[in-house]
Amino acid sequence: MQVRYIASLGIGSLLTVVLPLLFWFPTVHAQQATNPGDIQGTVVDRKREKPIASQPVTLTIHKADTAETQETTTDENGNYRFGNLPLDPSVHYTVSTVYEGTDYTEKDLVLSTWAPNIKINFEIGAFTEDKTHVRVKTHSFVIGPPPENHAPDGAVTVIEAIGIENLSDLPFRTKHGTQEVGVHLTLPKGVEGFQPHSSAELMIDPTTNQVILKTPLPPGESQLGYTYIHHVEKSRLDLSRRLNFNTKEILFFVPEGIGFVPRAKFFGAPRREQIHGNIYLIYQSTAPKAFEAGKTIDLALNVNMGTARGALPGQTSNLGQLILIAVAAALTGGFFVAALFKLRAANRTTEPNTDDASTPPDVGWLRKLNPDDREHVRVARLEFITHLDDKYERQEISERVYKRLRREQTERLTTLLEEKKRGNNA
Repeated sequence: MQVRYIASLGIGSLLTVVLPLLFWFPTVHAQQATNPGDIQGTVVDRKREKPIASQPVTLTIHKADTAETQETTTDENGNYRFGNLPLDPSVHYTVSTVYEGTDYTEKDLVLSTWAPNIKINFEIGAFTEDKTHVRVKTHSFVIGPPPENHAPDGAVTVIEAIGIENLSDLPFRTKHGTQEVGVHLTLPKGVEGFQPHSSAELMIDPTTNQVILKTPLPPGESQLGYTYIHHVEKSRLDLSRRLNFNTKEILFFVPEGIGFVPRAKFFGAPRREQIHGNIYLIYQSTAPKAFEAGKTIDLALNVNMGTARGALPGQTSNLGQLILIAVAAALTGGFFVAALFKLRAANRTTEPNTDDASTPPDVGWLRKLNPDDREHVRVARLEFITHLDDKYERQEISERVYKRLRREQTERLTTLLEEKKRGNNA
């Protein structure tokens, strides 16, 4: 899906997408009491390639500040089921089992009328370490302004959105030093203020300059996203790094007027897109085959230092715009983001955290947006949900990925509507 899908929708088309979904919300809540959902699946011993019978499985139900649990055991075919569960986006579920001292957990599950049944299979005791099973489908870079209070020293904010795919039927893990991790990705030198977004399991190892996914990479598509500050040095913003996995496509989203141009010849001429009030030049790699793992790739951008110092021309540190641009980058790259990135100021580590630990997802940055930006986020979420439905109907996305993304978008849309209502009542 191209950026223009969001940026260039006409008013009539937009209303066609938005209004039916808005009127659907009352129906959704009315059906919750009469159409319960379920979470079910199978526990399989991959070492022996057979189901595990009589295996305890625990369901944790999270409601507001409370949590309660249910337990069941698998039948002779390794199947389990938790039924009669409410279709309430405000209720979160965790399914877990412990086998030979190892915890296997699936978190943040939400049931709704769009996804009333979720299947969670536990693959016990087996992983793949074959890197040829993993590929990066799209790696997008969005260049943004530095934090408002950052010194005018050539700093920029860089958002990286990565669509990564595990082609194996088993979770993937690899070694990082002596540690077993899901994946590790190389960062450019000189990164500051690293902030993970689309996976809370991401962290940075400053000694090796690697982004690490601590948990195994599940089969299918996953989305990783993070933000950091980087600096222009010697008239160049150098984001080059060694690739740890085969990478199919690379994109740069560069604000028009600042003179950032990729140095490498495998980037073609840019296309020009307007994304929520700002003009971006989008550079897309044109290499005939994937960039090979183990190679160092030239991701330097030449730049006019006169315009790179301080804030970017025509740009502000508008949080809502950066969020939507990151989403547009991911969608243009051809993969599905699990959520709109929960961006905060890149200098967050120097600010006190005023968000309560029990605050629902997204509330922290939603409260920082003005009403217009909140409306943009609402429309973008609705459009994304509609796009997901279309992709699933055409069998262009797996049921597992569809249900998870549907659930996450429903949860975040509910949070947005509740926050908007709270603001109107204030």
